[in-house]
Amino acid sequence: LLMLAGKHTGLACSAGLYLDRRQSEQGDCAHWEHANRILMNRAIQAAVLENGSDSVVTEGLAYDRCQIGIVTNVDTTRHTGRHHIETPEQVFNILRTQVDLVLKDGAAILNAKDPELVEMADLCDGEVIYFAYDPSLPVITEHLEQGKRAVIVRYGQIMLASSEGETSLAKLKDVPLTDSGKDVAQTENVLAAIAATWALGVSQDVMRTGIETYFIEQQ
Repeated sequence: LLMLAGKHTGLACSAGLYLDRRQSEQGDCAHWEHANRILMNRAIQAAVLENGSDSVVTEGLAYDRCQIGIVTNVDTTRHTGRHHIETPEQVFNILRTQVDLVLKDGAAILNAKDPELVEMADLCDGEVIYFAYDPSLPVITEHLEQGKRAVIVRYGQIMLASSEGETSLAKLKDVPLTDSGKDVAQTENVLAAIAATWALGVSQDVMRTGIETYFIEQQ
């Protein structure tokens, strides 16, 4: 989505290291070293960095602050049992790091179905934009009543919701990655990506084009 918006984008994630659409390194690159390489590259205008809990604990983050911080879910059992991490509170303290570093003019993108992530919202210095597959969650209703923003699914469509109402961005059946909304996890990932780029001011046309063509481009 950021590339479509005209930004030279670097991506360091568990699937590899990418400079725009070119993969420069294969394998798991969701580590400090690779994130730092992206940030040191003067040609890069937007850095997208995946930070797993293991990497946060053993290496730390490669940056002091960020414009956007995304936490998609909290799976306590997945994160415990290593590096002396044994309790839900410890997992929370690790993952909150991403929210702690959001700038005042930035945004935290959080999954509204996860109580631990809702609890993290108060830790953010900037805006909080929730995303939710289920639009009837009380936290979504309350959030919108407070004049804040959310990205939700309603009537088989991805909706941009705010105090001004709801705007349809795209139909799930037109977004290949979601399998018409049947793949809930991937649908939530798409919602998170939309929330992030919405916070960055990317146009609706660019967001729509990106999510409707992404899977096709990867084949």
